[in-house]
Amino acid sequence: MMIKLYWCRGKGRSDPTQQNFGDYLSPLLVEMVAAKPVVYAPIHKADMMAIGSILPRERKARRFFLPRRLHIWGPGTDAPGKSFSSRHHYHALRGLKSCEQVVGLRGSPALGDPGLLAEHWWAGRVKPDKRHRVGLIPHYVDRYNPYVQMAAKLPGVHLIDVFWPVEEVLRAIQSCDFILSSSMHGLIVADAFSVPNRRVRLSAGIISDFKFVDYYSAFSLAEPEPLQAQALGELAMVDPAELVGEYVRPGLTDLQAGLLRAFPFL
Repeated sequence: MMIKLYWCRGKGRSDPTQQNFGDYLSPLLVEMVAAKPVVYAPIHKADMMAIGSILPRERKARRFFLPRRLHIWGPGTDAPGKSFSSRHHYHALRGLKSCEQVVGLRGSPALGDPGLLAEHWWAGRVKPDKRHRVGLIPHYVDRYNPYVQMAAKLPGVHLIDVFWPVEEVLRAIQSCDFILSSSMHGLIVADAFSVPNRRVRLSAGIISDFKFVDYYSAFSLAEPEPLQAQALGELAMVDPAELVGEYVRPGLTDLQAGLLRAFPFL
């Protein structure tokens, strides 16, 4: 059986150098858990959707203008005030905010972003040595932010590009003592590998804040207050441990186990 999976391909559909690793985690992890081949399918032909703030795309799951049912495993909402159909098979959702927006949701889907299973995908591979004090992961809209460019030149700071191949990004994150990221999946993968991390807000009003609130709600946490861009200028003088602050992800192992149990195509 081949799984027809929808994920956000962006410019990566025609340019492999533009494949955002957070989106392209989706086929990698679905194939790992299913132990079945995965192919991309547009939403109106897909069997399933997984990683990303792609829950709003469920409205386009139609065939011959009639609504279709999808298997939904771990995507999330991207803004408050939205509502989604309960006709689908909801196996897992990214957080409580996503659950609240499914009108008439039946049962209790597992919670958590499937990106938290990146550590499971890495199992059996050589764990990288810690070579960098800080990994800095800007969202693709933040790549040329002047604070990012300045911080990237500091000793001990490793600039990680979200357009690197997925395996390369996973390796780079593990090689760092701390992660500072404006990319949500930079934070999620860091959590998967228990690398202390904190969000940096670099593009207010461009990147959804609500999706971060949704993600942390799976841990029953309020989102840790994001650092502002100016904090990157302090990396030359301040221990990154102070910038990250207290780091806890209660129930991480339970969320990972719940995502695995909830997978629809075992």
